[in-house]
Amino acid sequence: MTSEEIRVRSVYLFLACSALIDQCRERLVATLPAPPRSARVMLEKAIARELGLLFRYWATRRIWERLGGNEADATQLNLALLRLFTNGFNLPRDGSGLRYAQLSTLAEEARELSHRMSGAIGMEHPPLLAEMQGSILAWHETVLRHVTEMMMRPLEQLTAGIKGWAQRAPASPI
Repeated sequence: MTSEEIRVRSVYLFLACSALIDQCRERLVATLPAPPRSARVMLEKAIARELGLLFRYWATRRIWERLGGNEADATQLNLALLRLFTNGFNLPRDGSGLRYAQLSTLAEEARELSHRMSGAIGMEHPPLLAEMQGSILAWHETVLRHVTEMMMRPLEQLTAGIKGWAQRAPASPI
């Protein structure tokens, strides 16, 4: 892949995952008691950060599966994606997201997300955890579908998708 192709494909995937994270975040925040506005913003950021870590991991793993025979492209695409997610969701640079790579099933990833989310929001909230448990399979499938789209679609379609998101997306509070 050329550097331009890597840039377009990684931006497309980042924006697709970001839109999904926004939807998920809204559903998860709706399960919480109505906090003051300042606390709500902090909760939204924490939820988006935790989802960003998990979605980035899923995307990265799928890219390696799809491009395993072309290590250079897989590496460059994943590095570009890592930078976008790290900057876009203010992800920690401490390697804590690598915990997902040590897990082998979606159920284990769901338990890890539940643990991390409870820590991030400062409490264990059963309705939030139930919403996550009930939604994680759909989230996983959607992220994998976005990776497939990113890999298979021509650059012109990806560029059009990027422009569409840019035109309708208000500035994110995250």
